[in-house]
Amino acid sequence: MIFGILLLAATGSSWVVIGAVIGHASKRGLPVGSIQASSAAISVLVGGTVLFFHPDPECAFPVRFWTMASIFGSGFFNYFVLQLMGKAMKTGPNGIVWAIVQSALVFPFLVGVIFFGVALTVPRISGIIAIIAALALFGFARENRVHGSAWRAAAIGSLLLAGINQNLSSLPSYFPEAAAVSSVSRSLSAALGALTAFVLANRKNLLSRIDDLKNPTLWRFTACLAGSGLINGYFMLYRGLNLVAEAGAGAVSYPVLVSSCIVSFTLYSFFILKEKMKPLQYGGLGLAMVGIILITLKIGS
Repeated sequence: MIFGILLLAATGSSWVVIGAVIGHASKRGLPVGSIQASSAAISVLVGGTVLFFHPDPECAFPVRFWTMASIFGSGFFNYFVLQLMGKAMKTGPNGIVWAIVQSALVFPFLVGVIFFGVALTVPRISGIIAIIAALALFGFARENRVHGSAWRAAAIGSLLLAGINQNLSSLPSYFPEAAAVSSVSRSLSAALGALTAFVLANRKNLLSRIDDLKNPTLWRFTACLAGSGLINGYFMLYRGLNLVAEAGAGAVSYPVLVSSCIVSFTLYSFFILKEKMKPLQYGGLGLAMVGIILITLKIGS
């Protein structure tokens, strides 16, 4: 289990690349949706090539179908999670919006406890509370000027879709027979889901979106996003989800991912972006680290 936790912590920490890409691209006026789609297209091409030369072990068709369908749905919904979160942040309090959406980690935690028998120990409950408190502190510490109230619906919509996305991503890991579906296949399926969502969302102006690809700067951001996604998907995320679920603690997977992301992005903002830390952020950083430790303890399980 420890190795699985380390893989998930490394994945969550590497999500700072996604935040950096989205942040810098938005500041330059680049279409985030087109960057997502381009990254997904690269993942599909790479994944298809890898599977052509190194196919997955054979497994029952229903197992492969439902595993791939679950991960496809995760990628599909994740596209809209980011779109709605961006919409909410345009007019709403960015810190609070971010905290609301990240709080979706509660959904896969509860599903693991209720439906898959993950032990609800005192340390794990305390860890979840600590992580949610950390999210709240970071939310209130960030720039929170508000323009209107339309942001609330977008933020809640993003939260709910994030809950669905996270559950669909982690669900196959609870079933040992799904292990035959490799991380490459799962990454490919998630990319197909994101690409499908992009096409459906932009079906009326798809040609204009294709014109976005002529911008060389867009491809630099795409390369960063695709490279990070391929490394995470192939070597860390899905393997970590499987290992933690096999140890009977699948419910803690997304809390570990999110809290690791909190810590890494805070450190990135402080050391790379040279942003000054506020007292609330110091508190949030400490709570996030305490939360990671508590939810991974086996005491009382």
